[in-house]
Amino acid sequence: MKKIFIDGISKKLIKKIALRDLSRRVKKMGDAINGNTDVFTGIQPYNETAITSMLLSFSESQAAYAVGGLLKRNDFFKAKKALYSCLFSFIPYVNKLANGDKVILDLSTLPLLSDEDDYAQLIADGAIAKKITGKQGKNPREIITNCASFGLEVGYMVIISEGMPLPEGFYVGNDGTIKTPFGARFIVNCLGGRTKTFYDLLPKTEYFIYYVLTYSALAGIISKGVSVVTSV
Repeated sequence: MKKIFIDGISKKLIKKIALRDLSRRVKKMGDAINGNTDVFTGIQPYNETAITSMLLSFSESQAAYAVGGLLKRNDFFKAKKALYSCLFSFIPYVNKLANGDKVILDLSTLPLLSDEDDYAQLIADGAIAKKITGKQGKNPREIITNCASFGLEVGYMVIISEGMPLPEGFYVGNDGTIKTPFGARFIVNCLGGRTKTFYDLLPKTEYFIYYVLTYSALAGIISKGVSVVTSV
């Protein structure tokens, strides 16, 4: 039996709210929900006074951090975390009240599950990593690679091919299995985020960098290669 989709607030997209927009989004949500008790009934996670206090604390700590540097960092991080936690706390409240009602969900001003990108489908349809770069690291024969962010929770498999582009017949299956022709020399790194560091490579050797987007147990197709030559 097919599961029925019920829209709701997206924690994933709340996490993606940029720092420069955080205060504005919290205030907008507070004004919308605290100020409309005809729709948003019952006990709300935070009232107008509490939200105003958190916003003031964030603003003051951010200004102090800009001037005081590391000595004021912890206060700023604490205030920032409090604002995100405030947004998170309204997820179950709004979801229970709305029960999928698009009008109520939109009135909350919070991002919705239906607004999330279907990363698995995009990758399965052939999306590839963009803006791939490779540069020398601080240590000899070290390469640091990077690419543009594709989305939250998306993984990045990086393949570097030694001395030549990946040969014809090199293949990455959608389950991440690699098939390679005999004699191909390559290194794979699937750990961590977009930035990968490769150590102890051959000196003065051209390496070709490829990215494969991954999501959960799904692997995408191989990107175009970008080359970089190692140091002495």
